[in-house]
Amino acid sequence: MDNLVQEKLSFAKLAILAMNMVNRPTTPYELWELVLEHKLHHQLACFDVQTQTFSGKTPHATFCRVIYTDKVNFQEVPNTKPKQYILKKLKDTFINKENIVNQNNRAIVKKSKFHERDLHPILVYFLKHHAYFKAHAKTIFHEESFKGKKGGDKWLYPDMVAVNFEYANYQENNVLDFIKKFDILPIKIFSFEIKKELNFNNYKESFFQAVSNSSWANEGYLVAYDIEQNSQFIEALQKLSQSFGIGVIELNLADIQKSQILSPARFKEKMDYSVVDELATKNPNFAQFLKTVTDFDLSNPNRFLNEFDKILSNDKLVDYLNSQLKLND
Repeated sequence: MDNLVQEKLSFAKLAILAMNMVNRPTTPYELWELVLEHKLHHQLACFDVQTQTFSGKTPHATFCRVIYTDKVNFQEVPNTKPKQYILKKLKDTFINKENIVNQNNRAIVKKSKFHERDLHPILVYFLKHHAYFKAHAKTIFHEESFKGKKGGDKWLYPDMVAVNFEYANYQENNVLDFIKKFDILPIKIFSFEIKKELNFNNYKESFFQAVSNSSWANEGYLVAYDIEQNSQFIEALQKLSQSFGIGVIELNLADIQKSQILSPARFKEKMDYSVVDELATKNPNFAQFLKTVTDFDLSNPNRFLNEFDKILSNDKLVDYLNSQLKLND
């Protein structure tokens, strides 16, 4: 990727280059993540490759602002929240065809009857393949918990938890050995509350349920597939997210690759271990999750995979959507 362009680029030219690579509608933030992932920012005139620093303080904001304001090269995709953009030369290919297909699929999915837990394999797939998470997930079965006082544990248990073994990225150049000797192995623990839909009728209760059962983790999220596409509603949801640090994820069943983080979670360095202890004491699934994370061995990772939820292949995911969720009935 580093050799795609030899000249030093402006933010505008870099945005066009990246959008051509993606070749589909995307948000400016997602496009910037792709730029960093493929090191395209090395081509920027304001980036020093030797020191790995930008001359400006907020390059991501400058990059996104170019897309927002450049009406000559970029066009906003109608009815998208958060706003997606596309190169004008690609608009006829994607905006009309993809929006029609996705809207039809979404309408079909809405009519199907399935349980919230049927969304778990979709979220498992998303978490493993999304560039930010790259996480192994595990369902927490509430019904297997040791029963406490009636109603006392109503919002204690998350629907799913996940872990990113960040230290797996540092296996070369003696970095991992250095970390093991002088620091705690870096991991990130996620917690998820899953709903079929979010709208003005249920979003406050759903959100505070997520606050209650996910605030112990490094990051907590509220997840749904049918989120009301109303600008006022999205704004209200994002305000709650920003106030309490709980992220929001929208699952796109018509195209899983387009599932997205509508609002990021606030990362907490230190977990709430008093709640972690209560969860582990009352729920064997969660206790086993902690043991798996503790025992996980990079030299033999496959040994532990069956202790997480199974990650479906692309083909099996399509079959699952068609059979279990009846996406194409």
